[in-house]
Formats: sequence, C-alpha cells, structure tokens
Amino acid sequence: MIAADQFTNLPDELLFVFSSRSDGTVLDRTQSTHKTLVAETRRAICKLVGVSYDDVVYQRVVYADTSTYDVIKEVSSNDTTRFTPHVAADGLFTREPGVGMFLPVADCIVTIIYDPNRHLLAQLHMGRHSTLTSILEKATELFVADGSSLEDLHVWMAPAITKDNYKLEYFDLADDDEWHGFVEHRGDGFYLDMQGFNKAKLVRLGVPQENITISPIDTFDDQNYFSHFRGDTGGRFTGLAMMRPGQ
Repeated sequence: MIAADQFTNLPDELLFVFSSRSDGTVLDRTQSTHKTLVAETRRAICKLVGVSYDDVVYQRVVYADTSTYDVIKEVSSNDTTRFTPHVAADGLFTREPGVGMFLPVADCIVTIIYDPNRHLLAQLHMGRHSTLTSILEKATELFVADGSSLEDLHVWMAPAITKDNYKLEYFDLADDDEWHGFVEHRGDGFYLDMQGFNKAKLVRLGVPQENITISPIDTFDDQNYFSHFRGDTGGRFTGLAMMRPGQ
C-alpha cells in the first residue's frame, strides 16, 4: 500500500485503505475468483493493516444481462470469508464493528458511506453501471431507516478513473439535465466525470458537500494502480473498509 495515497481525514474508529499494484492482484479475471495465489494476496494485504481475511466479506460484483447494479446487502460476521467465499452485491451495509468489506476494482470507484454517530457503514461499487442506477438513493435510505441523519453522513471515494480518461464512444444520457457539467463530448467520444456526478447526487440527497472526500488519483494515469481501461484485464487492487472492533 502507498501510505501517501491513503485518506488522512478518517475518524479513528474507521479503517478504509486501498492496495496498489506492488501488493499484487486480488483478483485475476482470467482465473477462478478464489484461486489460491490471489487468495493468499488478499490475506497478505489484510494482514498489513491488522485485519484477518477471515473477518472480511468478499464483495463480488456480477456483470450479467440480468444484473440491475443496485443491489445492496446487509452483512454481518456470518457473511465473512470464514463462512462463505463471497457475497454477490453492488453494495454492502453493516452495523457490526469488526466486519471488513473487501472489494476488488480496476477503475471503478470504491465508495464508502459512514455515520459516526450511529456507527453504520456501507461500501458501494460505483462503476458506470451502478452510477446510472438509484444505488445512492437506496444506500442513504438504509441509513435513514436505521436512524441516521443525512447531514451526519461522511463519504470517501477511492482512486478511480477520472473524466480526463474515462471515454465512451456513445452515452445515451449526454443531453440529460442531471448529467449537465459531468459529461463532455469531444471529437473522439464522451468523457464522464463519475466522481463529480455521484458527489452532486449525494449533495442533492442531503449529504453535506464538506463531508465528501474524493481521491485525486486517476488509476488510468497512475501506474501504481491496476486499470482495466489501460489494459489490465487480469489485475485488480482492493478497497478495504471496516469499523474497528470495540467501537
């Protein structure tokens, strides 16, 4: 892990870190999900930050024609890798300290939402597919249903591809008012600012702007991170979030 790249404004009771290329890949898309070598890398990364891989929930995002990309599952210690290889979901939500959430990515935004008053934590896989859904609305509704006030929520977005490099050949919502200012049509395609779009939506929902922290690191430009857009079809780094035990 690159210490200088980690967030410095986390409360003491919250762990949120992300690995880098030098730590090894936590998922190889050309191999089985839980191949021995990548599983050993996952364990080693967890150990670096004082967490047992047995105490984390491995979040598996499923890309399929039937996927809606807005599925959030509540997890507890019963859902950790000690008991099950993975939980298929686009987002995880927990009330339980000591339960880590482990999400492999290579350009998509690992996004966590935390309520320091109610001690509730969510981790979302905010790629393009989920960004185009109501997953943020669903996530904030979960917090509110559990007694949270939206103005108390804090959000962090890990390194991911940025508008400078996230190009699509076409984008059906380019003229949608909601995307105004977050998509730019250049000669070679449409460039999306997913971080900016998701931040704006969170603010509209009621999360204070000053409570949202976005990593400036672009995974496409920074060779320290795997990037699917740059050609790393087999490599993934991880986001790992946990409310520390004893809170």
